[in-house]
Amino acid sequence: MNLRTLIMTALFAALIVGGSYIAFPLGPVPLTLQTLFVLLAGVLGGAKVGVSAVAIYLLLGTFGLPVFYGGSGGIAHFFSPTGGFLLSLLAAAPVAGAITDLGFRGESKRAQLLFTILGATVGTLVTFLIGIPFLKLFLKVAWREALLIGLLPFIVGDLIKLVVVVLLGNIFALRIREFIKSGDDEDDSGD
Repeated sequence: MNLRTLIMTALFAALIVGGSYIAFPLGPVPLTLQTLFVLLAGVLGGAKVGVSAVAIYLLLGTFGLPVFYGGSGGIAHFFSPTGGFLLSLLAAAPVAGAITDLGFRGESKRAQLLFTILGATVGTLVTFLIGIPFLKLFLKVAWREALLIGLLPFIVGDLIKLVVVVLLGNIFALRIREFIKSGDDEDDSGD
């Protein structure tokens, strides 16, 4: 990892922490801005930055630092109704990033926008596909109730987050990716 990649990774990890503090309690699973910054890490920084930022965030929380919702931390969070949602972030960021990366292989602004939309959408779906089964398991409820608790209250908020991620991705992704890539070029010329 070059210095610029490290800087972006640390920045996104810090934003994810900050996003976990901005929360609206909706039952066992709170609505936070944490997922907004997870998706942005992948969409803006790419798969590598996204997974690294989330891994740092989860490691900090695992070691007990107060980075999770409500200023808490500890490994016990992974064995709770919200544990699946925390673990899903480790998949959501690189999935969103990898899909968005496909749009940045060429010069087409349209392809970049389409893959950004697709990446953010699939990243969001990944959080629910991993988080809801964990929620069902830990709360010992039927699928219908798990969906009512873990999906329904979040649809509007997640749609708003998707719009924000796509708008910010459309504005900043190319610049951030060029910033990171220019660090790679500097490393190559220094050999």
